[in-house]
Amino acid sequence: MSTTGIEIPPQPNVNDPAIYDWYRMMRDEHPVHRDPATGWWVVYRYADARHVLTNPGTYSSEMHRMGFPESGLESLPQMDPPRHTRVRQILGTAFTPASIAAYEPAIVRLTHEIVDEIAERGQVDLVADLAYTVPIAVILEILGLPAEDRVLFYDWARKVMNVTPEEMAQEGYLEALGELQQEAISYLRERVRERKNKNTDDMLTRLANAELDGDRLTEDETVNFANVMFAGGHISTTMTIANSIDLLDLNPHAQAELRDNRDLIPQAVEEVLRHRPPITTGLRASTREVELAGVVIPENQHVAASFCSANRDERQFPDPEDFDIHRRSEGRHFGFGFGTHHCIGNALGRLETRLVLNVLFDRFKEISVDRDGDIAWAIPPQMVGFDRLPVSLRPA
Repeated sequence: MSTTGIEIPPQPNVNDPAIYDWYRMMRDEHPVHRDPATGWWVVYRYADARHVLTNPGTYSSEMHRMGFPESGLESLPQMDPPRHTRVRQILGTAFTPASIAAYEPAIVRLTHEIVDEIAERGQVDLVADLAYTVPIAVILEILGLPAEDRVLFYDWARKVMNVTPEEMAQEGYLEALGELQQEAISYLRERVRERKNKNTDDMLTRLANAELDGDRLTEDETVNFANVMFAGGHISTTMTIANSIDLLDLNPHAQAELRDNRDLIPQAVEEVLRHRPPITTGLRASTREVELAGVVIPENQHVAASFCSANRDERQFPDPEDFDIHRRSEGRHFGFGFGTHHCIGNALGRLETRLVLNVLFDRFKEISVDRDGDIAWAIPPQMVGFDRLPVSLRPA
């Protein structure tokens, strides 16, 4: 069975609420469909998306086979087992749950410092003034990089995040992006070399010296993971923090309940990740011809598991359109991916979001989104969240 030639209504923008009705239609009528704009085979149902993400032998993460540019580094998100397994196990010796939990005081301190700068303004852009700046400050602190380099990292992040689809299509865009990536990689490589065989207490030192049964990360692997921590970690957390405030503003009863019962915040963060995952898709490459949901996908094709659609699949989540902070979905939703490539930094992203919400509730008795203000959704089509989110803050 092929989906070629089927008339399907145009897909709304990923940040348009109308897209969720469109996703429901696709799950019901075209659960696997080749997107004519990208050529990708998009998988819309939860069970099928989970199948794609948990079968690396058939759906490979090694996207260079599809012509994706290689940075010259072994990229963890673009590795298959057994290489991925080896690197992830070594990283696990440095990136433990206990080591992440130990950063809680630092995250709270940095959040308070940044809130101090905006507390008296009354109205701020939550993204630029908090949701961007806190994760970048946290990543630099965790890696052991100088606080004065926040401006440098902030600039790199904004250049990547604020690119329009038209700019992406322009000649020379990939070369410019590659130069930007190399600038960040060169910076991180220099820092990694400084930490080899050192005993300073920071994550970059732990990564540079991580070892499992005598096996250590190469310099390239260390630099790559530090880059992934910065790029992937802060972007997902930025989106999740801003999405949390927006959804709690849209659901004031939920915000009031969280203020009264902070123990519900971890569960509420999971619902934010399910309801509005920060990254739209998990992209893989088919290693052979395969049939999925009655559709034949040829070998060497892009296969995209739609996180946004799968997280709203009524076959998995009852009343999926409801934002329910009492829902228990951790370990099932695709907010931080799934399977082999479930984000290794998910614990840090969850912790940051929980702590930021707690600090904001402590510092402000009212947090409201200015619905008539200059709201702008994130530009890159693979992200769900905001580029600008004006909010009014009333100090406690």
